[in-house]
Amino acid sequence: MYERGICHMLTKEKMQEIHDLKLRGFSKNEIISHFENQGAKPPTRPTLNKYYAMDAVPDKPNAKVAKDKAFDHEPFRSAIVAILETNTKGTLCVSSIYDVLQEKFVENGDCESLPGNEQTLRNYVHHLESNGLINREPEHRRIYDYVFDTPPGQQMLIDFGELRIKKGLEIHFICMLLRYSRIFCVFAQDHKYNAEDACRAIYNGFCKLGGRPEELVIDQDSVFVSSEFLGEIIETHVFKAFIKEQGLKLWVCNKGDPESKGYVNTYVM
Repeated sequence: MYERGICHMLTKEKMQEIHDLKLRGFSKNEIISHFENQGAKPPTRPTLNKYYAMDAVPDKPNAKVAKDKAFDHEPFRSAIVAILETNTKGTLCVSSIYDVLQEKFVENGDCESLPGNEQTLRNYVHHLESNGLINREPEHRRIYDYVFDTPPGQQMLIDFGELRIKKGLEIHFICMLLRYSRIFCVFAQDHKYNAEDACRAIYNGFCKLGGRPEELVIDQDSVFVSSEFLGEIIETHVFKAFIKEQGLKLWVCNKGDPESKGYVNTYVM
């Protein structure tokens, strides 16, 4: 007798025979009787149920079929890989990664819930690490922290650029990027921006967008910042008066380190 509940392996020929009998209209009981009438040992009920439910016989019937991994699709996969690769020492606990995903995708309204629980995520992280899908090789490169998107209307990133049209003719422009929505606003002129030009352009950007952000993200350009001492930023007189008038906060990136400003650098070449 076969032990109840155990699925015994069949040869591919027997699987195909079950499938063919199913297509001919045989019920499960009739298939069992068919094997018995031929003097062959019939498959167990669980095994019969398994292969009777298949639409076709698999090419490798006895191979283990890996379950789909809940987090192995976008945007979750890229976010998880980025977090793990940032944590080069491999000391970040899974519950912290889960909290990051919860805040980024659920609390921001991108999805109603995450596709799995913490244990599911733990298994997926183990899958990524054990299969060498996480690059933690020590390199002489910058390590980036994971940065959340700010709420709508909180930050606007400011930067300058110039474009040479021909010899003796250059176009100078100021770029404003709303960090959350990625709305991009550009003003151009035929000479370099000074503090008054920049403040006027930023105000025109507010008018065009129909409002102002809470915070401007800038680098230590001389248009905005006259000096910096031990982390204390001294704004130019004109710019200081402008941000006071408009009730703006400032986020000033490290000197000579434009990458600390964020997304605007992907737009300004």
